[in-house]
Amino acid sequence: MEAERIKTAVKLMQDGDKASQKGLFKKPDWDIAGQNYERAATAFKVGKSYEQAVQAYNKASEALLKADATHLAGKSMESAAQILAQNLHQPDRAADAYRRASELFVTQGSVDRGAEQLEKAAKVMENVDVNAAIDLYSQSCSLYEQEDRGRFAMDTFKKAIALLVKTQKYDRAVDMLHRQSVVLQKMTNRGAIHKANLSIVILSLAMGDEVEANKQFHNFCSRDAGFPQSEEAEISDDLIKAYEQGDSELLAKTVRRQNITFLDNEIARLARSLGVPGENIRSNNYGAPQAAGNAYQQQSYGDDL
Repeated sequence: MEAERIKTAVKLMQDGDKASQKGLFKKPDWDIAGQNYERAATAFKVGKSYEQAVQAYNKASEALLKADATHLAGKSMESAAQILAQNLHQPDRAADAYRRASELFVTQGSVDRGAEQLEKAAKVMENVDVNAAIDLYSQSCSLYEQEDRGRFAMDTFKKAIALLVKTQKYDRAVDMLHRQSVVLQKMTNRGAIHKANLSIVILSLAMGDEVEANKQFHNFCSRDAGFPQSEEAEISDDLIKAYEQGDSELLAKTVRRQNITFLDNEIARLARSLGVPGENIRSNNYGAPQAAGNAYQQQSYGDDL
């Protein structure tokens, strides 16, 4: 059965090549060529000849682009990327294919679809190249932001922030939270803004910088009249006081408050691992030694988002 599918696919590839050829009295028929390459790709995939399927989808995309079917060209590249990720387990090539699909969808005017492709590229790169994954998440968010469609980027922001916190890139996580907050302000989502504010205070304390945490806290209070009366503001204030006063009991009590559990998982986990200056070194939830008042050693990770 698989051999028959592959035989059929090879014949369809030949038909596609014929349609794409230019003759003395004949112009290439890119639409027909693209259709044949697409059908060949499907047959190769069913026949489990995955590398040939990827090659066929690539040729289909090129032909369909020349036929001015840009959206279909993007779908072909997306199909190639899926095979590279799921069947051939080649994340680098998959990410490249998703990037190309994104470019095609954006060119055609489907910005949301283009942003989705970049998010998929980021996902496949998470276990291969963290910095590349973060950059791709950031680019995905940027597409939404540029089109004033940031509300559709909320899940992407969350994934990026979670990865940044998990990999201890706290300064970049703060930058991403600030970007997210700009979108949340346009959405007038005060509850989510207050959570982002509290998350930024926690990250500042995790970097051992209570001065910056205090500065951020007062900026939030001055910008948002509703924040000082919120539970998140009270928790932020108590966290900062615990650090400034070296009050481990207040810190332990504060990180157990219910609103901490409402934060994204990585932020909540980080909050529970905080220690005031002067405490003994203990293990944090990521398995690394944690110095009091400086939950993780901040490192340099290249350009900011």
